[in-house]
Amino acid sequence: MLDLLVVVSAGASLLSPWSVTIQPAHLPQAFGYETPACWLVVAGLMAALVLDLRAAVLALALAEAVLVGWFGWATWVVTTPRFTDLPFPFMATDLMGPSWYAAAIGLLLAAGAVVRELQRRSAPLREELWLLTAIPGFGLMRMGRWLEGTIWAGLFITAFYLASADSPTAIELADYGRTGNVPPPYPRGAEWILLGLAALFWLASLGVTIWRRANLQTVPKSD
Repeated sequence: MLDLLVVVSAGASLLSPWSVTIQPAHLPQAFGYETPACWLVVAGLMAALVLDLRAAVLALALAEAVLVGWFGWATWVVTTPRFTDLPFPFMATDLMGPSWYAAAIGLLLAAGAVVRELQRRSAPLREELWLLTAIPGFGLMRMGRWLEGTIWAGLFITAFYLASADSPTAIELADYGRTGNVPPPYPRGAEWILLGLAALFWLASLGVTIWRRANLQTVPKSD
């Protein structure tokens, strides 16, 4: 079932806009199938479903690196004059279309499928633990702590989703763009706080995973 949902997410990513139109900043809309980054993510997701489990984890790491890299690019580009000269305080989440989010959902589902299979085969913990830890909560799931991992993943996802919900819609940006305008400015402090919380939850998840792993190594029977 998870595999099918990954395929659906990948398809939705290819068929929906990866970036939105912001005409005054000369940013055109691009669908997933028009974007090399989207194809890289989709390739990573599909590879994770068919490759050996160790290679599947590497494929997931590739997909995550591309998604994070694109978010990093969006974070940087909104600090350049093409955006800062506009009256609206743009943020990275304003630039990302539904394709990026569909790909991110696919990554979470694919990671869940890989972790489940590793657990089913009782595979020993190796370097894949740390690659999975890069996805909030999934390192803990890899160690069999599904509830704990799910909580951290849920906290991260909720904070990031609420932050992105503060962004203008693609339709709104396109409507303003037709006349060379941007939406009226409004405070973005809440979004910054939520993005900060998402980063904090990711770091906390990483720290808890390291701590749990250290306990497994030093006191195997205490966990």
